[in-house]
Amino acid sequence: MKGYKFIAGAVCPSCGDIDSIVLKNDDSIVKCISCNYFEKKDNNGEESIRIIND
Repeated sequence: MKGYKFIAGAVCPSCGDIDSIVLKNDDSIVKCISCNYFEKKDNNGEESIRIIND
């Protein structure tokens, strides 16, 4: 996906898949490649994507 980067350890809030979240290079859009979840970020400081720490 040109213009996007994968976020390692991110969990999709819709389907729960790990490592399926991509973030647009300008950090404005979050997508899940497994379930087509889509979120446009609005810079209010709230995070909806959970990161799994090892």
